[in-house]
Amino acid sequence: MGKKFKLAIMVALSMVLFSNTALAEPQKMRIGQEDLIYFIMTDRFKDGDSSNNQDVKKESMNSYHGGDFQGVIDKLDYIRELGFTAIWITPVVENQPAGYHGYWATDFYKTNEHLGSLEKLKELVQKAHEKGIKVIIDVVMNHTGQLHPWVGDPKYSGWFHDYGNIIDFNNQEEVELGALSSLPDLRQENPEVRKYLVEMAKWWIRETGIDGYRLDTVRHVPKDFWAEFSREIKKEYPDFFLLGEVFDGRLDYVAGYQKTGIDGLVDFPMHFAINDVFAGSQPAGRIAEIIHNSGAYPNKHLMGTFIDNHDVPRFTSQASDMKEERLKQALAFIMTYTGIPVVYYGTEIAMEGSADPDNRRDMNWDAQSPIRDYLKKLVEVRKSSKALMYGEINVIKSADDSLCFSRTYEDETVITVFNLSGNRTEIEFGVKKSKENANTVLQDLVVSENVEIKNDLVKLRMEPRQARIFCIKASEGIIKKNTAGLKVYWMFVGAAILIAVFAAVLMWRNKKSVNV
Repeated sequence: MGKKFKLAIMVALSMVLFSNTALAEPQKMRIGQEDLIYFIMTDRFKDGDSSNNQDVKKESMNSYHGGDFQGVIDKLDYIRELGFTAIWITPVVENQPAGYHGYWATDFYKTNEHLGSLEKLKELVQKAHEKGIKVIIDVVMNHTGQLHPWVGDPKYSGWFHDYGNIIDFNNQEEVELGALSSLPDLRQENPEVRKYLVEMAKWWIRETGIDGYRLDTVRHVPKDFWAEFSREIKKEYPDFFLLGEVFDGRLDYVAGYQKTGIDGLVDFPMHFAINDVFAGSQPAGRIAEIIHNSGAYPNKHLMGTFIDNHDVPRFTSQASDMKEERLKQALAFIMTYTGIPVVYYGTEIAMEGSADPDNRRDMNWDAQSPIRDYLKKLVEVRKSSKALMYGEINVIKSADDSLCFSRTYEDETVITVFNLSGNRTEIEFGVKKSKENANTVLQDLVVSENVEIKNDLVKLRMEPRQARIFCIKASEGIIKKNTAGLKVYWMFVGAAILIAVFAAVLMWRNKKSVNV
């Protein structure tokens, strides 16, 4: 009996250890539709190390302001508390004077000394990972800075196009061969240039452990290059995430670049619609049209949904009135729409800013705004809902002054409703009750309130420019959380306890028989 007891204890312990190991196993740092990205212009975010403040001129919007890798490190807890799971930072490579934004490279293998060393960048990635935050860095394959040492060197004359500046942005040949803002345009048709760019990209992944690239100016580089680039990166780093920028409002045109192997693209077609409807006064049909056509994307769930960024005016500056209400609506939209939400630094405090460079102001760390708490709540709602991460989208209602759509995944449905008018109004839309439960109601996920469904119809009284987010609630609860992991854990623990008890009883019986 003693051997049986030892065996039982070993089995019980191994089951407990196995269950704990399974739960503690680290998750791969792959970026996907479960994630939320916080976009940072590093130089304008936080000055964490004053020793690299050479050439800082805060009075000029076209000069360095002192933000650096250390500043991002210092604010990782802030980003995590907001609920974001990934950061995207502007290019990290050495730039020519005044290249605070990072898009004027002079050496693709060195970090910008104004931002910090390669070791400091590695530290940023490591500490972000320790906090469960993934890291995306911006990379430029289209051009160099005008002061790059290759420019004017006869040895590299075949590395650049000599087409001249782009004049007609509707001419694809000109878009790909021409220079953007007089920046030296790399000739990706040259095999040497291709090899250099691919190897350079692999080097940064290998050296730093980053999780993704945001690919700048994608439309200005031929698709066959992106197909080869994506294939080569994925061959060595299959879980690496590629997010491309195609600055264009045509959905079919943008979708064509996702077919090259780039995982997702920043969703400019939806960005323009968001601003037209939520910052402006266009009817909801503008957004509904994009939703209806979003099937053109090979994977709409990996598109980066954003309100504004460093290349367009900030949302708050585009809204003529009710700025806070309109911004809340826009945030509610991107947090309940398909794709990966991307939020520009400072949006959580309703920062203003017109066209570049005014939209690149320093982050105001002293500012207080109710938008921050609202954003945190929206992030919490999204993270708790499989429907909002994986669900298919369906427009329930689209009118001049209202928009209503649902996201459904398995047996969970979330409904988002917008009053697009400046008046208090009643919005009516249809919702079928659960067949299993006649007491189905709509549960507001932001504020604690139930709304009745009468005869499969909802009549909702809404405030001016208000957004509401509901789930269809039956008796079993609001949103079914993923408790499978806990169930498995307690199953193992329970089994281990039963085995241990059984072994103890056997030992007790054994002792009793010996005493007799």
